[in-house]
Amino acid sequence: MISMKNSIEKLRERGIILTHQRLAVLRFLLEHPHSHPTAAEIYGHLRQKYPTISQATVYSTLELLRKIGQVRELSIRGNQSCYDVAEEPHYHLFCRGCRRVLDVEAPCPALEREALQGHRIDEVELYLYGMCSDCLKDEGHPGPIDSGS
Repeated sequence: MISMKNSIEKLRERGIILTHQRLAVLRFLLEHPHSHPTAAEIYGHLRQKYPTISQATVYSTLELLRKIGQVRELSIRGNQSCYDVAEEPHYHLFCRGCRRVLDVEAPCPALEREALQGHRIDEVELYLYGMCSDCLKDEGHPGPIDSGS
């Protein structure tokens, strides 16, 4: 888990000015690590506590954090990006029922190799689309056969 303290240290090392708004965006992401919020969702939450924060500030802060590797931008929702702060590589599932983005832990053979057919692999983005276990239960479907073990 990424800590606020470590994140602030990384920002300072890069000479980034730590404004209250930037820290608020970062804190929100760190406090909601599995929610994969959109910029609009972050803005909606933050403007309640920080009425002077602008959408432009949220977007520019997310772009800054993405550029320096503090967050990952996910395009799993199609035309609406969402953000992830997890350090460890993992996949994402978009549930077509509840429309949530969920973390999925699974081994990735491509990341375990230095090269694949002569190509260097730095990162893998894999998006899964389907129904989460909660939605399957709500619809009365039996649980998945493969529990991931």
